Amino acid sequence: MERRGLGQSGVAVSVIGLGTWPMSGQWWGESDDAESIRTIHRALDLGVNLIDTAEGYGRGHAEEVLGRALRGRRSQAVISDKVSPGNLTPAAIRTAWEGSCRRLETDYLDVYFIHWPNVDLPIADAMGELEAMRREGKIRAIGVSNFTAGEMEVAQRHGRIDVLQPPYNLFWRFIEREEVPYCLEHNIGIMTYSSLAQGLLTGTLTRETPFAEGDNRPTTVLFQEAHYERCLAAVEQMKPVAKEQGQTLAQLAIAWTVQRPGITTSLLGARTVAEIEENARATELRPSPAALALIDGYAREVVDNLPPYPDMFGNWVKSDLQKRRYEQAGRIPAGLPTPSGPL
Repeated sequence: MERRGLGQSGVAVSVIGLGTWPMSGQWWGESDDAESIRTIHRALDLGVNLIDTAEGYGRGHAEEVLGRALRGRRSQAVISDKVSPGNLTPAAIRTAWEGSCRRLETDYLDVYFIHWPNVDLPIADAMGELEAMRREGKIRAIGVSNFTAGEMEVAQRHGRIDVLQPPYNLFWRFIEREEVPYCLEHNIGIMTYSSLAQGLLTGTLTRETPFAEGDNRPTTVLFQEAHYERCLAAVEQMKPVAKEQGQTLAQLAIAWTVQRPGITTSLLGARTVAEIEENARATELRPSPAALALIDGYAREVVDNLPPYPDMFGNWVKSDLQKRRYEQAGRIPAGLPTPSGPL
């Protein structure tokens, strides 16, 4: 499988990565640990060396599952992990790193991300501590997740960012405006998440799809009624294109993402062997430029009708604290409409 470098870090990752949030048993509904471990093993067998997790995924449960799966195979994996935004003092970062390494059964992390920015804690202190940990060999690369270009610019005054992890897919493209150009200019890799739009780009969801207890996707922005309808309509237009190419819609959507300017690798949440096999197959297929242009155009009906939301989870609506932080950071533009529906 093709591998690409993360910025200036020297860390090389497969063009797709395995995301473990769905393996946490939290937010996405129930998960099966044994099947999760089989999925991780199959990913490694298929050449997927990048596996992404976070201390916040199921309060460390996803890390524990990954740690068990990598017993005897740690050297085959590039582990990307994340420290929560409430743990960005130097002492808290160290404590979080120690906890993550204990659960992962490792003594170093390949990539360590700041999961979300926190305007209440100095980014200078956090970046300084991460650089110290890099020098000590505790981490190999520094990442930031869900940061704007402006937030990266401030952070870069205090350390070197190697990779940004933002949401990005056919339907959610806000990073194309400022973050992609910034990363290209400063040699920062981009590791996308929600690369299949929380399952919308698998083509398996309909208006009648029931969501299991604990599956929180209906609370997010793209699943609000008007946006959801546009997404489903676009997916129906895309399905014949994928069929003509001899691919699943998910494979075509993955191919679109990993060929976009500035994109280093795309994370794909999978919780079964069948899912990771389908996703990995996408890296071997070569859809025509015309097919990619067609699905790009069909997605525009969604993209062009999305106001400049600060995040895809609706945190500024759900949390007064997050709304205040976003307002302080200038992330909520004036006149931003409040999503309607389950959110």
